[in-house]
Amino acid sequence: MLSNSLGLQANAKNLININTLDDLSLLEKLGDEEILILGAGTNVILGDYFNGTVIAVHLKGIEIRDDCISVGAGVDWADLIEYCLINKLYGIENLTHIPGSVGAAPVQNIGAYGVEISSFIDSVECFNLTKKKLETLNNHQCQFKYRESIFKLKDFVILKINFVFDKSFSPNLSYPSLNKFLNDHSIDVTSLTPRMLSDSVKNIRNSKLPDPKIEPNVGSIFKNPIVRSQDLDNEFLAGHRWDQVDGYTKLSSARLIELIEPELKIPDTLRLYENHSLVLINNGEASFDEVISVLNQIKSKIFKKFKIKLEIEPEIISS
Repeated sequence: MLSNSLGLQANAKNLININTLDDLSLLEKLGDEEILILGAGTNVILGDYFNGTVIAVHLKGIEIRDDCISVGAGVDWADLIEYCLINKLYGIENLTHIPGSVGAAPVQNIGAYGVEISSFIDSVECFNLTKKKLETLNNHQCQFKYRESIFKLKDFVILKINFVFDKSFSPNLSYPSLNKFLNDHSIDVTSLTPRMLSDSVKNIRNSKLPDPKIEPNVGSIFKNPIVRSQDLDNEFLAGHRWDQVDGYTKLSSARLIELIEPELKIPDTLRLYENHSLVLINNGEASFDEVISVLNQIKSKIFKKFKIKLEIEPEIISS
């Protein structure tokens, strides 16, 4: 069965494990079959059967290269956070407690509490499936945007990521809920340490998001939509919207879902998490079709009621 944090039953025709760079020779022999690059499976919704080849990268190790920290794609994200805290490398404390592997981070350009990982990526070492050769893409070539990158094209197998972290600690406290947590817990920002910030983020995430190992889920199921400010009433979603540059506003998908939740028909195998409506939980034996049906319901009802299009955040891999 293919690993996935939503706990769906899924299998594939072929599986290639990349444990060392020598295993890349297996990729050179691939034909025209469909390819799926799968990390820890924390951001995918898998169909029952993938009629192609799944590539799983297990490269471990963290090493210092000049001013960069080179990290294997198979390293657990939590292990990188801990490594940075111990070795006084700063900047990604706000990304604490995000599930998955390091190799998945550039694909989605993961972000949380005002920080995106693309701000710290110098380059990405990968295998180009089209050209059948190793390549290193610099930050600009990765084409990072909000939850986007060139790696979503699936032409590259990420092997290592080279990061440049800050050598001095300057906490990013721009996110309102993070500030609120610090205030509510009487944490003085002038004495805030990287470990304290990381622990605070972990506590916030634990209060909102269930552990996928206990309650199977893929985290946020929809991106927060960004719309033209002029298209919104001034009071619409007050307290759940954030002004962006150039006349745009980001809206809370979670709040939009809360407003239509009573209208949804959700099977017993699934439920929206009680503490955060953006999280869909597999209660047990949920099917791919049931998951997609619920997501389509949400999209349809929100568009009908508010004329706002939601975009699904996890990648959908149908059979």
